[in-house]
Amino acid sequence: MSTSAGRTSEGEMVSGMAKRKELILAIIESESVPTQETLAAALAARGQPASQASVSRAVAALGLIKQHGRYVAPDSGATREDPLRVRIRSNLLEAANAGANLVVLKTPPGEASGVALAIDRLMLPGFVGSVAGDDTIFVAVSDQKAFRRAL
Repeated sequence: MSTSAGRTSEGEMVSGMAKRKELILAIIESESVPTQETLAAALAARGQPASQASVSRAVAALGLIKQHGRYVAPDSGATREDPLRVRIRSNLLEAANAGANLVVLKTPPGEASGVALAIDRLMLPGFVGSVAGDDTIFVAVSDQKAFRRAL
């Protein structure tokens, strides 16, 4: 569904990102991709044009690494798990309700910003936004169901 400004709805945006990630994984498995510019060109050749910034975010989100001068998926033989979810799970120490629409998350020192960014990039249903300090994150949720679903 498009808005009057021509932007897609949140669901379509998430779907488009998921498709792009799947296509990126297929590209790096089938050909040698030495740079993000090469990856952007390969996406465009397959009808999925993307800016270098978008490609960079996707590379980071997928946790791609360079081996022998080309991008590869980490542990290519293993089942792929969303690196954003891994980051959240591996750094979340505690979660508590702080009111009807506020959740407080605790992380190890220095990790709150990265975890908050991962939460925001996942665009979880019901999660409105986050504010991070050094080891604490405030997450605004639309309702308590969103909080329970995420944990």
